[in-house]
Amino acid sequence: MKRINRWRPALRIAWRDLLAHRIRTAVLTLLVALPITAAVVASTLELTEDFYSANSLQTDYGSADAKITVTPWPTVTSTLQDQGRYAIYDEPRGAARAERRAPGAVDLASLLPPGSRVTQTGEVQFQLATGGTFVATIADLDDPLVHGTTDPLVAGRAPSAPDEVAIPRLVADELGLLDGAEPADDASVALADGTALRVVGIIDPVVDTTIHDPRSFVLPPGTSVLEGVTRDAYAGGPWMPRYLVDLPDLSTAEAIELHDDLAAHGISSWMRDAAEHPRAWGQSAPTPTPADPAAVAAGAVVLGIGLTEVLVLVGAAFAVGARRQARTLGLLITTGASPADVRRTVLAQGLWVGVLAAVLGTGGGLAVLGWGRGTLGRLGSTTYYDYSFSVGTILVVAVLGVVSAVLAAAIPAWGIGRMTAVQALDGHVAVASGHRHRFRNPGLGLVGAGLLGLVVCGSWIARTFATPPAAAAPDGSAVDPGTVAPAASLVPVVFGGLCALVVLVGTTLALPWLISAAGRTSTRGWLPWRLATRDATRNRGRTTAAVLAVGIVTMGAVFAGMGVSAADSIPESDTGSGLPDGVGVISLAEGQGVDAPSIAALSRTLHDVVGAEELLMTWTPVRRWRDLVGPGGEPVWVVDDALLARAGVSDKARAAFAEGSALTVASAPSGRLTMHAGHGQRDLSLPAVQVHVDTSWATDAAAWISVKTAADLGATTLRVNPDAWWVAGPDGLHAEDSERLSLHGISAFTGLESYDRVDQGALVLAGALGVLVVTGLVVGLIVALSAAEAREDAATLAAVGAPPWLRRATSAGHALYVGGLGSGLGLLLGLAGGASLLQVVGTPGTPVPWAPLGLLVLGVPLLCAGVGWVVAPTRLTLTRRAG
Repeated sequence: MKRINRWRPALRIAWRDLLAHRIRTAVLTLLVALPITAAVVASTLELTEDFYSANSLQTDYGSADAKITVTPWPTVTSTLQDQGRYAIYDEPRGAARAERRAPGAVDLASLLPPGSRVTQTGEVQFQLATGGTFVATIADLDDPLVHGTTDPLVAGRAPSAPDEVAIPRLVADELGLLDGAEPADDASVALADGTALRVVGIIDPVVDTTIHDPRSFVLPPGTSVLEGVTRDAYAGGPWMPRYLVDLPDLSTAEAIELHDDLAAHGISSWMRDAAEHPRAWGQSAPTPTPADPAAVAAGAVVLGIGLTEVLVLVGAAFAVGARRQARTLGLLITTGASPADVRRTVLAQGLWVGVLAAVLGTGGGLAVLGWGRGTLGRLGSTTYYDYSFSVGTILVVAVLGVVSAVLAAAIPAWGIGRMTAVQALDGHVAVASGHRHRFRNPGLGLVGAGLLGLVVCGSWIARTFATPPAAAAPDGSAVDPGTVAPAASLVPVVFGGLCALVVLVGTTLALPWLISAAGRTSTRGWLPWRLATRDATRNRGRTTAAVLAVGIVTMGAVFAGMGVSAADSIPESDTGSGLPDGVGVISLAEGQGVDAPSIAALSRTLHDVVGAEELLMTWTPVRRWRDLVGPGGEPVWVVDDALLARAGVSDKARAAFAEGSALTVASAPSGRLTMHAGHGQRDLSLPAVQVHVDTSWATDAAAWISVKTAADLGATTLRVNPDAWWVAGPDGLHAEDSERLSLHGISAFTGLESYDRVDQGALVLAGALGVLVVTGLVVGLIVALSAAEAREDAATLAAVGAPPWLRRATSAGHALYVGGLGSGLGLLLGLAGGASLLQVVGTPGTPVPWAPLGLLVLGVPLLCAGVGWVVAPTRLTLTRRAG
């Protein structure tokens, strides 16, 4: 209690001072609160994106308490897997397996607890009259149970009648079914069976994710598409209806009993209670994902540098506040206050600022999560339905914010505690001259040792990671320039990161000496510049914090810019499309290859959409339930003469093909080809002719044979291969062909698709804007602190007739001095670290973006000067300097 009483006067004095300087208090609180806000948001999003979070359940199960699958068997064994994330079932064995039932005839109401509500769900695959194949999700879009399982409705209404459908906006636009943003009155899609579905709604993904297919349809429960569906398009086997269930409140024991009872009636069920209480359901703990040491080290370095920057800025602000409080503290000393009491007064300011920042930062993080849900989802390419919060993590972050503010006030408090009453009442702290640069030599030593370590680690990293462009593999084949050794050690990277940290620490220690040395070179010249450099040199602590803050931001920007440049310099691996020139490939739906009308419709769609001239198909010959294969197990294809003509096979070879010979792109020295017909069957042999064509036509096929030859060999079935070729028209192939065909339900590949890397220009622009914003804040804060501490000097200048522009020029010169030193140091440190560490991307050496770096080095000081000119106070009053 006695110790608490000692803090009460200090807390009251500190609170009064903070209220008296509201702007400074607001800036300090904001500086400490911003990292807390970022940490709260980042930690919450990390938990929310975890596979075992509640948010991940929303995409699979919506808001339902259970999801059930009605099987055709009277009983099954249903088990929950992976922390209750999904359910599987085993079919009955023996005589019970032969017993079947109609799943749709099962009375669910009698098996579920009273008050339960069900809605049908599931997926179904169907074909359009155009030959395209789409996947549809069965869902009642007006039912909150399905929220999250489909893309949201953005126009029109939810389909409800059996012949209605909601389709994605991209598909509707491609098919010409939109009237503005709404579906057209007569919009419909024709199905392959001759029926049609009326388009009444438009869906669109909130963000670009892979959770939902952006080309999937939504059908209502009871849709007519299910008529005649007997097989599950994904899992295979018979079609089984699935339902989302809203259950009454059940205890875990009751949920387990319901799960077992449903299994006894042939219904597999997933229970939300199992995912929320996995231990009660007997689920084992998941295997934790091992942490990447390099990622942990990088995160620790970034966090440490960010915390250092906040501490030096806030510490400088506390130092200025303490010096402005010097007379008040002197009065405390004269009334008998001990040095510890004086230190408590300054530390109390840090405590108040830390508490305010913890509340503001935590509240700000929660506000960002709430109001920025959509924006955060777009940035993270996901949808956040239900956040997962870690109260412990948030409390730890808040406490760290308080501790960081107290630590920032600790150094000024220590210096203030050493003042005498005379020094305090005089209004300033006397500066000792004998130990002005006592950290210069240790700092320069650390810088030298760190730079030497970076050179050594850079050479080590180059040998470990980088591969020369013209290198060759042991077998003589070329090596992709971006290839990285499969067992590359991260030891040099970790050591290099530590050396970079050593350089930063050494620079921090030697920086006051550097500022003094730079100030001694500015004793002559323009008056505002002399005044600015004198003030910066006289207040080395404040200037050191500003230079270090600008330098760290610049260093990060340089390092990031070099990283982007290095990643962008890696040549893309060019392995070719594996397709003949002017030819694309499409994937046929199951059973589509033997459906002549569907193939004809598919051919028409290919011609109308991308101008395809022809559709070429291949078959696999099957003899006694086994595929005919080549001597090495390679597949044998049955093709027609049209494909041979497109492949450029000679007339002589085509004639031999028609007479029963096999065509092969490999050499056939004996003039014959041996084929295997399966275990226990004798091998088959037929004449073979080698053809000289583009090998991409044959891919892995051992040989081509005709339909007649396959029949002569005893093939009883010709199974359509799932991939078919389409030949482009006179305009050739285009990169957007596959995307357009996908909007017609046709899965296509041309080899021209552009899988863009991350937009490097956007990254550079975002980084540059971030650097400018942070630099502006830093310089604005430092100039404001300088103006606050030198207000008497500025008032004196105003009293002797100095014009406002002179005071603005002095402020701009001070900011230019800080910005020039900071950007120069940041450039040197960033170049040293980047040249050494960024060779891990696999390039020999690290490309340096000289033009952007030059703009950065020139832009930061000019921005600093501009900010200093703008924020400089010009309306001042003469203040009492003595007596």
